[in-house]
Amino acid sequence: MDAAPTELRVPRSRPRDRRAEIARNAGELFSARGFHAVRMDDIAEASGITARALYRHYTNKQALLSHVVREDQRRVIETLTGLTEQPPAERSVDAGLTALTEAALDSRQLSLLWQREARHLDAEDYRLVRRQTRWIATTLQDLLVRPAGPDLDPAVVDIRSWVVVSIVSGHSLYDSPLPRSGLARDLIDAGRRVLAAPAAVTADEPVAQTDRTSASRREQLLYAAAGEFREKGFAGVGIDDIGARLGIAGPALYRYFDTKAELLVAAVTRFHEWLALEATRATRTPCPDDEVLALLIEGYIRVALEATDLLAVWLTERLYVPDAARERLDRIQADYLAEWQRWLSVARPDLPEARAATLVKTTKTIIDDCVRIPRLRRYPLFAAELLNSALATLDLPSPASGIRPRAGG
Repeated sequence: MDAAPTELRVPRSRPRDRRAEIARNAGELFSARGFHAVRMDDIAEASGITARALYRHYTNKQALLSHVVREDQRRVIETLTGLTEQPPAERSVDAGLTALTEAALDSRQLSLLWQREARHLDAEDYRLVRRQTRWIATTLQDLLVRPAGPDLDPAVVDIRSWVVVSIVSGHSLYDSPLPRSGLARDLIDAGRRVLAAPAAVTADEPVAQTDRTSASRREQLLYAAAGEFREKGFAGVGIDDIGARLGIAGPALYRYFDTKAELLVAAVTRFHEWLALEATRATRTPCPDDEVLALLIEGYIRVALEATDLLAVWLTERLYVPDAARERLDRIQADYLAEWQRWLSVARPDLPEARAATLVKTTKTIIDDCVRIPRLRRYPLFAAELLNSALATLDLPSPASGIRPRAGG
């Protein structure tokens, strides 16, 4: 097993408690508003100090973001390092999963800031945090996934390690009505079910997709914008950058969209339209009521794989959507998740509402996280294993086959 990457040295200023307090306040502000919307003056005010005093502790906002992300990651790395140092005979999957979950719950903003704000780290810190994230997943393979399933295909081992990472660390990406103890219990149980689930199988090779570019300039601009926003962030992209991706410049751009914000709204609206279509197909497919949720999840995985840029933009650029549009889209998203929760309650009628809501959000987060890891998408059984893991998280039976073809109509 590889050793954990060495963290960069960050000089510590005294008093140490003040420095830690500043970092906590910065992390909360970055999480709530986004990196670009937070000023050093805002962090100083939240910490009860002057901006001048703040600069004695951190040279700039980027250094603060780096410290917050790496401190949260450090807790998880130290926990895993301690587990690897135990003699193999003394390790257990349950104990390891419990320790990892508790460490991740102490790292409140890790997933949110890494996924949404990591592009604002300097190049050296970004490489370090990315390398350490991979080390976490690789270490989980040896500590948890292989001991729970020694005969698993290497592809399944790889996928499940990232699923477990998402289960235990994704809580910062959603609100849960459960107290910490209840949340920890449900996350540990979900991880245990995923690790114990039968491996997914695919009977056929995946159908190759043909990417035919639309002749519509509006459609081309929409998807070009999604790619730019995903890669550079909304604040880092100008509308001329989007046009340049297609060789369009000047007034031609404004025949279709008046502003960059309008392009963003169109991209995330299109994503929710895809979901609405798949949800309609799922609920109209003849099947027992307790299988509807599996169809809804299949549809979500399909959209997430086919429109990953649109999904990523909704997840990472939501704060930049104009208020009126964001409120409307948030309601649409809430109604969509309520549909999942409704059918989970049909399949598991004894499950309390708060736990059902948390498991639904955890499941969606698993899919959102894993489809954006390019290496996992190359595995032929990825979609089937992702569905398998999603259903195991919800404590629902796995289907006999993987992702089914779309229903017609």
